[in-house]
Amino acid sequence: MTILNQLIDGLTDDSISTSNALRKFLVVGKRLKYEPITSWVNSELNGFTHVPLDDYPTYRGPFKVPVEVVFAGSFGSEQKHFITEEVVPDERGFRAANFYMYFSEPVAELEQLAQSTGHFSQSWSTTAASQLQKWSDEGRAPKVPMHGVRSVEKRISAPLIRGVIDSVRNKALLLALDLQADFPDAGEFGGPTVQDKEVEKNVNYHFETHIHGGTNTVGMGEKVTQNVKIDQGDSKALMLALEKLGLAQEDRAALGEAIAKDGNKPGEAIKEFLTRLGTGAIKIGGAVATPGVVLSVKAAITAFTGIPIP
Repeated sequence: MTILNQLIDGLTDDSISTSNALRKFLVVGKRLKYEPITSWVNSELNGFTHVPLDDYPTYRGPFKVPVEVVFAGSFGSEQKHFITEEVVPDERGFRAANFYMYFSEPVAELEQLAQSTGHFSQSWSTTAASQLQKWSDEGRAPKVPMHGVRSVEKRISAPLIRGVIDSVRNKALLLALDLQADFPDAGEFGGPTVQDKEVEKNVNYHFETHIHGGTNTVGMGEKVTQNVKIDQGDSKALMLALEKLGLAQEDRAALGEAIAKDGNKPGEAIKEFLTRLGTGAIKIGGAVATPGVVLSVKAAITAFTGIPIP
């Protein structure tokens, strides 16, 4: 059995971890004498912390993630609210740095995290949280009366992490299949190398197509609103974002009615709608909405009303 056959078998066998399956690609890259493959696999196995963000594969980020703010008041009181990038100024790359995630961890570490059924968090820097407080004081960002910003966290779900891992595996498999179709002996002793210009041309094409090409498609339910800017009071943009999140027309209309009933601010009708969405009474594509989708709907409503939802 060739090394490519072993690699393909490993990538299609769910009992073999992605990190273990990928190691055979190191052999293929070395024997092809194609450094981009070995560099990519080493980054997947050891992490991307040494790689500039602009050079990350698209499946590693950026992903728009929910952001939760804890506002603290007197006598130990606190309120938690989710906010979206649209409700803060976009100055000096603030939105990109604080509302999006890149995954730099080794794939084995991601596989461990993906076993969880909960959410993970990444705290904003003290500087970023202080800037949010400053904008809140100036009326340029959401605020809670008599409360200040205590902490801010990006929320990351296990399904999003699993989506990243699946993308790694699928892209590696597609690359292996294309290499096998063109060069069945790739990775074997005495097999083809990129010292042959025709081999180099084809290998480079397949690598760029599958690893660095394409668009980011994992975790769609949790980041779909990044492509729809919702200004306060823009009902058309709100409905478009809800449509992209998968809400049926009648459910979008029901939410519109709830917002109107509450006077364009968070109230009981909106809370009732979100409760029904979270419990599965309102379906997304015939299925119960994931926590990420519910958070995205809340974020879209917050952007529309300009008022965080408790």
